[in-house]
Order: sequence, then C-alpha cells, then structure tokens
Amino acid sequence: MMNTRYRDGRTGRRAAARWRHPCIAILIVVVGPAVTWAESQQREGEQIQPGLLHLRRVDATSELESSFDQSRVRPDYGYRQGNARQLDRTFLNESVLTLRLDGDIVHPDLIDFRGSLGLGYSNSYWHEERYGQSAHENSSGYLTEFDLRADLFRNKTVSGTVYAQRGEDRIPRLFLPTLRERRTAFGTAWVHKGDQFIWDLSFDYTDTERIGNRVRRDDERFIEDRLRTGVEFTPDQDQRLKVNYEFSRTNRNYQGGYYDFNTERNQVTLDYDVAFGSKRQHRFETYLRFQDESGDLARDLFEFGPRLILAHSDTLSTSYGYQFNREVYDGYRVDQHRVDFQLTHQLYKNLTTTVDAFGLLERTDDGVQTEQYGGSVDWQYNRSNDYGRFYAELRLAGDAEDITGNNGNRTQINESGTFRDPLPLYLIKQNVVISSIIVRDITGRIIYLLGSDYTVTIIHGRAALLRVPSGRIVDGQSIHISYVYRTPAHGEVNTRRVDLNLRQEFDNGLTPYYRFSMRDQDTNQSTGFAYKADRTDHHRVGVRYTRPRWSASAEYELYDDTVGPYNAVHIDGNANVIRNEGEQLDLRGSFSQYWFKEQGWNRDVSVFDLGATHERRLNDYWTTSLTTTYRWENDSQHGETNAVDLGSRLAYQRGNMSLEFSLEYDLLYLPESHEDGVSAWVNLRWTVDDVLRSQ
Repeated sequence: MMNTRYRDGRTGRRAAARWRHPCIAILIVVVGPAVTWAESQQREGEQIQPGLLHLRRVDATSELESSFDQSRVRPDYGYRQGNARQLDRTFLNESVLTLRLDGDIVHPDLIDFRGSLGLGYSNSYWHEERYGQSAHENSSGYLTEFDLRADLFRNKTVSGTVYAQRGEDRIPRLFLPTLRERRTAFGTAWVHKGDQFIWDLSFDYTDTERIGNRVRRDDERFIEDRLRTGVEFTPDQDQRLKVNYEFSRTNRNYQGGYYDFNTERNQVTLDYDVAFGSKRQHRFETYLRFQDESGDLARDLFEFGPRLILAHSDTLSTSYGYQFNREVYDGYRVDQHRVDFQLTHQLYKNLTTTVDAFGLLERTDDGVQTEQYGGSVDWQYNRSNDYGRFYAELRLAGDAEDITGNNGNRTQINESGTFRDPLPLYLIKQNVVISSIIVRDITGRIIYLLGSDYTVTIIHGRAALLRVPSGRIVDGQSIHISYVYRTPAHGEVNTRRVDLNLRQEFDNGLTPYYRFSMRDQDTNQSTGFAYKADRTDHHRVGVRYTRPRWSASAEYELYDDTVGPYNAVHIDGNANVIRNEGEQLDLRGSFSQYWFKEQGWNRDVSVFDLGATHERRLNDYWTTSLTTTYRWENDSQHGETNAVDLGSRLAYQRGNMSLEFSLEYDLLYLPESHEDGVSAWVNLRWTVDDVLRSQ
C-alpha cells in the first residue's frame, strides 16, 4: 500500500476536475446495485448487521517530513574557478494525518473496503541560479493522499473492484539526483462469470508527473485513459475463444517542455484455440489483431496468424504457421506474408533437436518488394558426468534476401537494443535516416531525446547510438528503437550464421565456458544505395567460480567485426563479508578493459565499478544502512569519468513511534562538466493502532 504524498495546487486542481464525472458514474454503479442487493438479502431472511457502515479496524498515523534537495551543473572550467553555472535548491515541509481503514458497507459480501486516507499541509521553497540569473518560488497548500480499494458483490456472479490512489514516491537514479514521482490513479474492474463464458470490463486513469531533473522545465507528465472489455467463451474443455477490445488515450509531455505527444488507439484482438486428436494432443490456434491509432507517432496494424501444432509422439512434434501483417507507420504501408515450419525431437533426456524453415514476402506502397527464405537447425545437449554436468548448444542458420523495385524508404518498428558502456548500440538496418530515429523505453511511455539522452554517429556506414551519461538512460538499460531506412533498387543479401555454446559445471562451483558466434554475409547489388556485407567472429572464453558467500569470474572477449571490432577483458566478483543476525556487509566489483581496433586510430577504454552495502542493528531501537557505488572510466579518446552514488539511512523504532533520517549524494564528473547533487530528508511518524478498540 502506498504511503506517499501528492501536493495540491495547479496539478491537483486539474486532477480534481477530471474526477467529477467518473466519481458520479462510480456512485451510480455502486449505490444502485447496493440498495437492490440489500433489499433482496432482507427478503431472503439473511441476517445483516445494523447500520450502513461497519469499521472493523481504524489505525491513525501522524507524520512530519522535511527534505532538502540541491543539484549543481558546472562546466569543467567553471568547476575549477568555483563558479556554479546552474544551481537548484528545494526545501519541503509536510505534515500529514493518515487513517488506515478496514471495513464494509451493509455487508462484507456487498462492499468490502480497505486502504488509507491522509490530509495535511505542505510548504515549499524553490530557488534556481542559471546563466547568471536567479529565480525563486514559495508555495503552500493542503495535501491529500489516499490508497483506497473496495470489492463489490464478492462470491457473486457479477463482482467488481473500485480503486483510487494519489501519492508521491522517490525514484533513485544511479549517479544522478533522485526524482520525485507524483501519481494519481483511479479505476474500476468488473467480472461476470457464467458456466461457459467470462466477461470483464475495466477502466483506468493515470496521471504521472516527474520532477527533480536539472531544471523545472525538464519536468515530465504522462496522462493515460484506458478502457478494456473482453469475453472468453469455452463451450467445452477443448475449445476457447477470447475477444478483447481496448481504447486508450495518452498525453505525454517530455523533458524540455517542447515535446507534447497525444495518441488515441482502438484495438481489437481475437484468440481461438482448439485441441483435437485421440488424446487431444494436437492444437489449432488462431490470432487476429486490429489496431487503429491516431495522433502523434501513430501506428495502424492488422495481424492474422493461424498455427497448427501436431504432437506425433512423446518425442516428436511439428508446427505449421502462416502470418499476415499490415502496418501503416509515419505514412509508410508494409504488407508482409510469412510461412514457417518447425520440428522438435527429443532423444532420451539429453539431446533436443529443433529444425526451423521459413519463407517471407513483403511489399511496400512505394514499389519495394522483398523475398526472403531460410532455415536453421539447433541441437541442445546436456549430460551428467563424474565431475558435474556438461552443456552444449550448436545452431546453424542461413537465409537469402532478394530486394527488387524502386529506391524506397522502409520502417523498422520497435527494434530491441541494450546500452552497455562503453560500447555503441548499432542499428540493425543500414542507410538509416537519422532524423527519423525514435528511442523509447520498453514500456513505450517515455521517449528519449537526441542530444540530452543519446547521440547518433555514423561508423562505417552504420548508425550507432551512444548513451549520454547525464541523461535519463542508464547503463545496461534496454530500449526500443523505430526508424526509417533506405533500401537499394535491386539487391541480394545472403547470410550464414553459426552459434556454439559449451560449458562444464563442476560440483566444486567452477564453471569454464566458451561461446562462439559467426555471421557471414555477401551482397550482390546492381543499383541503389550501398549495402555493406556484415561479417562477425565473436569469441568469449571465461570461467566462473561460485561459493556460498562469494563468487568471481573472468572472461576474454574477441569481437572481430566489419564495424567496431575490439578485444576485451572482464573481471568481476562479489562477496558477503559479514552475515549475522545484527549485521550484513556485501561487496561487489568489476573491471573491464577494451581495446578498439578502428581503422586509422586506436581507442582504449578502462571501466572500473566498485560497490558496497552495509546494514547494522545498533541496538533494539536503532538501525543503520549505507550503500555506495563508484565508477571510474578512462577513455583514451573522450577523457576520464568519475561517478559516485552514496546513500545512508539512520532509523529509530520504538513501539508505535519511528524516526528516520536519510542522506543521498550523487556525483557525475565528466570530461566536459561536473554535476553533483545532495538530498536529505527526515521523517517522524507516530501511530495509534486500532483506534476503535482503544476507545
């Protein structure tokens, strides 16, 4: 259950305005059936407790919190001169009285509710110095926080849930100041269960604001309405049909305040599957999806995909599938037909063989046609031996792609990628239109911005994305990328791939391994844009050693590629140094050395990470915790980076009274700038348990 804050004011007033009509609708939905249900229960002679409202338990909490946040951004020369280029400070004081409720209205099976409701007062002061100018703001107002949920008509044919939330939470960011996230949400969900069908209906509204970036103009806001309904029909145990409809409307205002995206989407999906055969061992599945989207970054989609799965025996199965996709994105239309076949065979318990084959035909509305076909065979083997267990996997694959037609543009939608410092993230397709690149998080809610979150450069004809350390993308984060790329008028690309994984897990915790990946391409082009063949040899050999309280690993990596080849060494480990009832200390560290072999120049990068977490109970009342992370990166081309993330906590708990003091410090020292931030907050809380019983 959330125990967080939401400040009333300009945001609160807008949110409150949106609450009126939904609240009226919820009252109609709840009160009407409630009266009817209560009357029917009385007619049936069921005994109901006197009164309309029954409180089983009420807890009261009084809470005081004060916080201070400061962030500074300085250019390198400004840091040496002691001259802050940008400074932000925020002071915040809040006092809240919260009631935690548990009870029912009329009867627990009619309306059963639980949650918390808080009222309070807030006062804040904000000051900023930027480019020689200063600004400040004082604000105060009442606080409302709640996390309420009610279950209606439990154990009945028709049942539902109604919820409402308003709160504020802190989102920690490594080497960057913590963000404050303000969230308001409400909704309802209903289910009707019959003998052969289930019908559901739900509505959700979410308004999320994030503050605490470099300056206030970098604040973000996401608003989303979503209505969903669906029916699942099961005429017998062998068949299932499910139809869903969803309407969603989103408004997103992103960092910088200059980007405002609005989208409306209608989506219908249909799933049908049936089991047949003497033992119901075979299945036929069909999937259909229609999506109509309007607004910014809209994407229309139609998908249809039947599949037949045959289980010939306990060890042999095959599947046959067809997929049709039609996408309209950013003005481009693509029709795609694909057929595929898969065979899976299990030999004893040790060897699994999988054979795949596919064929694809794709046409665009500007006259470009692609024909592609290929297949693969994969063997997975594992077996116990006198020393432990041995694992092996070998995959051979190949495909041929033939492009014909006029020079044209095509779209790549939601290509997956992961940022791993200091490596660039290369896009799969070539001849990318740089201005068309859109980078989102994996949820699709956040759009990252070129320049402040990532940069794009062309390396040997390939688009490479680099993470900006001071941006919102963190090291190791996965993203989705959409973009437009140009295709040649005529061209053939043949690709062959080999993947091999070997490892032996010894009983003493030692695991040596070897991984190999090879991709070989050749091209044949008559006219159009240049397409360079991509050839890769990737070797990784290493060893891991694992013990109950510590582990260590070392790996040598050889990456020979037509774009961005390098050699690297990786060493990492972690240890639980202290572990007892009152204290625990964990250490972790890693080191990587990269040698890039670019044509015409050499680049070496060293990356060192060190972290520690310490928790200790001082006595029956006091506890402490400390978490620290340090990163050092030395790039022969781009300079040296130092980063520190430090968090500490001191807590006191005695009976129903608690006191907590937290301190956070972040430092990001880049070659061109110096950024740091400090946050401190103290929280005093006193709780009275079960107020009704204590009276």
